[in-house]
Amino acid sequence: MIRITHLSGSQKGKTATCTKPTVRVGRASDCDVRFDVQRDPKVSNHHAEFLFEDGCWFVIDTASTNGTLVEGKRIAKHRLRQGEEIQIGKGGPLVRVEFDAADGMGGSMKTEAVAITSVQRAADRAPAPAGNSRFDTVQLKKISSDLKHAADTATANLAEIAGRKVAEERARVGGVSSGKTMQIMASAFKQVQHGTRAKTARRWLKVVAAVGGLAALVVAVMGFVIAQQKRQIAEMVQQKERIDKEIDTVEQQMSEESDPERLAALEEKLNTLTGNAQSTLQALGKSDKKKAADLAEAGDELDRQIRDILRKFDAATYAVPPIFKERLKFHVDELVKSSNLKFVYSRKQRYWPMITREFGALGLPEEMAYVAWAETQFDPKARSAAGAAGMWQMMPTTAQNFGLRVDARVDERFDPDKETRAAARHLANLLAEYGSDSFMLAMASYNRGEAGVRRVLHQIAREPGGFRKEKRDFWHLYRTKKLPEETREYVPKVLAAAIVSRDAKKLGLED
Repeated sequence: MIRITHLSGSQKGKTATCTKPTVRVGRASDCDVRFDVQRDPKVSNHHAEFLFEDGCWFVIDTASTNGTLVEGKRIAKHRLRQGEEIQIGKGGPLVRVEFDAADGMGGSMKTEAVAITSVQRAADRAPAPAGNSRFDTVQLKKISSDLKHAADTATANLAEIAGRKVAEERARVGGVSSGKTMQIMASAFKQVQHGTRAKTARRWLKVVAAVGGLAALVVAVMGFVIAQQKRQIAEMVQQKERIDKEIDTVEQQMSEESDPERLAALEEKLNTLTGNAQSTLQALGKSDKKKAADLAEAGDELDRQIRDILRKFDAATYAVPPIFKERLKFHVDELVKSSNLKFVYSRKQRYWPMITREFGALGLPEEMAYVAWAETQFDPKARSAAGAAGMWQMMPTTAQNFGLRVDARVDERFDPDKETRAAARHLANLLAEYGSDSFMLAMASYNRGEAGVRRVLHQIAREPGGFRKEKRDFWHLYRTKKLPEETREYVPKVLAAAIVSRDAKKLGLED
């Protein structure tokens, strides 16, 4: 049983008692410990979970916006101590956690009354290995007891070190014989011999038996631990795969939905699922970093290229909407099949050194420069019926705001160098306004116009929690269809040009 006492916030002074092994904390209606939507804005809808696992209580942050803090530091997963205080969001409410002594930490919260060896602790915790194993729990305890009576403290320490080395070598090669057991044992025997030269032959034989017995003991226990660890890793992999399938289903439902209320409910469900998936991936990483990394990078080549571009902008999302990837693939295929691809790429190469110089001067990533491909295919003489002109299709007022001369006699939008400098400043201003991780929102604004995107953001600000970062994110606007269709299509069109240019050699575009 766990007790959560509110030290501050809307529920100050109240105590919640739960007997469930998983206690959800947040502002959503399905949470076990709920906070007020209006009075606790730092708390996310599904903010954190208290989880009873392997005899211990943990607190897990479920991808909240403002984090879960212990002693002022953000945590992903943290083992709880009796009476520990947790802050739900930076600047948010504070709670104190208490639990029955029979529960959390498997008794390790209490000061140990008896000094026993670490191997004895492992034997006490582990159930007897299944099958025809040479060592059951009674035998493990007996060997350890024999060791205590057969050797002095120094010898027992040497035996424990030797046993652990044997076990570690066996664990390193997957639980089978490492081939180094005799070498480790011989080294231990020499050290024991040096310290027990004056002792009787009978006592020496007991010491030797103790060292060998302890090594076998630790190997048996470690073999069981390795098997348990492998099983847990397999379960976490299966759990993440199940969550990913649910995420795909929800994303597909969102792409087909148009009702704002249903879209909001689906997004809430999506946020919960992605939080659970990320927590599972973090837990897996602690047991098997390679397996976690492989799962994080799963997908086809297009998935990997999308993730690579998003990481450059610190704009990674756990799950890219399937419809976004579908439209991105459409534009990539369209470019690859176009008859003038080589001509456009050649023209891009002519202006690229100048473009990257201007973008680099402001610290802009070069991927944003593919706006010029989406706008005009790098044509400096392009005009539109709406009055935009030049490679970057700037409207007269926008161009003038960034220092270009546009009048009846001179139109500097047709000067590639000057218009590129103005376009770079324009995009830098948009990033400064929306945040460096909102590069897709900045590109959408370049197409839609700042006033159009601001209107959408101002509408969102009137919704509960509309000022929060996740509500101003491109992916939120994309999934909930708050941007016009043309603008939603514009961003994958720009990224398609960047991806095609990355594959220039493979596509035969470079001579």
